[in-house]
Amino acid sequence: MGRLFAKTLKGGGFKVTIAGPRPERGQEAAKELGVAFEGDNLVAVKDADIVIITVPITKTIAVIQEVVPHMKKGALLMDLTSVKKAPCEAMMKAAPAGVEVVGCHPVFGPMVDDFKGQNFVFCPLRAGKAFLSFKEFVKREGARITECQPEEHDQAMGVVQGMTHFMLISAGVAMRNLDFDVEKSKAFSSPVYQLAMDLIGRILAQDPKLYAEIQIHNPETARAREAFLKAAQKLENTVSSGYEAAFVEEMTAAARHFGDTKGALERTNKLLKK
Repeated sequence: MGRLFAKTLKGGGFKVTIAGPRPERGQEAAKELGVAFEGDNLVAVKDADIVIITVPITKTIAVIQEVVPHMKKGALLMDLTSVKKAPCEAMMKAAPAGVEVVGCHPVFGPMVDDFKGQNFVFCPLRAGKAFLSFKEFVKREGARITECQPEEHDQAMGVVQGMTHFMLISAGVAMRNLDFDVEKSKAFSSPVYQLAMDLIGRILAQDPKLYAEIQIHNPETARAREAFLKAAQKLENTVSSGYEAAFVEEMTAAARHFGDTKGALERTNKLLKK
């Protein structure tokens, strides 16, 4: 994600410096991206107008505590973690007076080429001119912006990321436990099944440590997982008992709550026709 932001910001006319704990890797990335590299985090942030912290969730607060007190007045501080409450609290506690503080969650992976059509969630805690300028840049790049409080963000992500990732990864683990031949199953599959399999495979293809961090470090994911497991067990009991009417009632009620099922059909039909 740091590479994507460095590339996009450089393309937007920003002077970009990257910093990190591995000089050889950092210098290689800087050369590839055409930006500067600084081996000392404190030097990197001292005169920066914008400081973006993009490190694993488990290291975010330590890096905040290390570098943020050295930022200059009027600068903008942001983090890019997919959890907002704890990092935002740490940034507000560490940031000197006059430093703007905004939690940021780019709700997409680093595989995209740019910000066009992507969702950004901002949690403006101490926002001013620097944030307004950055937000305008993101808008010009074609992104969609939502602003909220850190707690609201984490509650939403408990389902949007926590529960959906858990469902898909659980399906992948179940297939392994069944010793299910995924490749052979394609001969028996409908287009909808293949789409579902591709979603599972897409998640499984990515960094498992990141997905573990999302599950573990957002407290709201526990509530979402519990609700999912409770619903799955209830449906299992219904099916095992042969209660067809009860299953139909549960699915119908879920469809009513979901709302735009017609739109979901239309959107997935378009994908399946490509």
